[in-house]
Amino acid sequence: MNVIDFLENHIGVADVDFVERSGVANITITKWEEENSPFVLPDDYKAFLQISDGLNLTWKIKKGDSNIPLGCMHLNKLRDIKKIKGEKFSFSRIGQADDDDSDDEAAEAEEESNTFDIDSDLKHGKVALMYRGTNSKPQIWF
Repeated sequence: MNVIDFLENHIGVADVDFVERSGVANITITKWEEENSPFVLPDDYKAFLQISDGLNLTWKIKKGDSNIPLGCMHLNKLRDIKKIKGEKFSFSRIGQADDDDSDDEAAEAEEESNTFDIDSDLKHGKVALMYRGTNSKPQIWF
């Protein structure tokens, strides 16, 4: 059972809205990578984009006589995956104090990180592809 079927058949869920999108051509992905060189999208993300250019799924829960917005799964269309400029990100390990500036690796990573917004609908925070250095494989950061 997929997520949409589960939501549509769940007794407490209402107003499931899934926007179907066609995929993008491989040439479009190649063009994005050329424009954002040296950064390359992960293979699994490219495969997803060839099936669906982004994702938009929302649902509400039933509470009495009303339906209340509860869930959202969203990923930008390829053309909306933009580099996040002007923000610095710091990295820390579990147990490390946020104000601990003694970690040279974290300070170095902050300067070398490049991030691309993959969910611009968020009102608070970011979901981004983060490249730590120019030749690294990206990670998803929240």
